[in-house]
Amino acid sequence: MKKLFMLMLVVALAVPAFGQLAPAGPDNSPKIGDAAPDFQIPGPQRGAPPTNLKDLQGKKKVLLMFFPGAFTPGCTTEFTEAGQSFEKFASMNIEMIGISADLPGAQAKFKETVAARNTFVSDRTLAIAQKYDAAAPNNAKRYYFLIDESGKVMWKSTNNSLIPTDKLLTDLGTVVKN
Repeated sequence: MKKLFMLMLVVALAVPAFGQLAPAGPDNSPKIGDAAPDFQIPGPQRGAPPTNLKDLQGKKKVLLMFFPGAFTPGCTTEFTEAGQSFEKFASMNIEMIGISADLPGAQAKFKETVAARNTFVSDRTLAIAQKYDAAAPNNAKRYYFLIDESGKVMWKSTNNSLIPTDKLLTDLGTVVKN
């Protein structure tokens, strides 16, 4: 009986692990050259009117950084480094926008704690993440999209992995130069 229990336990623990080996589903995110789906961006101060992504057209490139959650180890590193490299992004005329399902208050505290200098958007219902195929159960996947000044996707990373800031700057620098 003990051997049967152990066998059942091993099988029960192995099944979820094998499920993670399944190939990723199709990439339904906007393709390079597609118009970036629009969404609302809250005003910089409480009570300030919101803007939309399309309002940045003709002014800046926009790096959308979908992330799983404030205060998680990877996200803390990501936005701490991005804050330290803010001027390098700005020199490429890139505005960074972090998007997660966190409440606005949690994002504000996170921004303060990690000294981030970018805008954050709370996507509680994952409506924005769904437009970019970046929705996961209860949070966003780690997807990146660089939107050009005309509002089109010019670069993306949808493999759900953290990109170290130095590599991200190099990748974006290469795309922006072309």
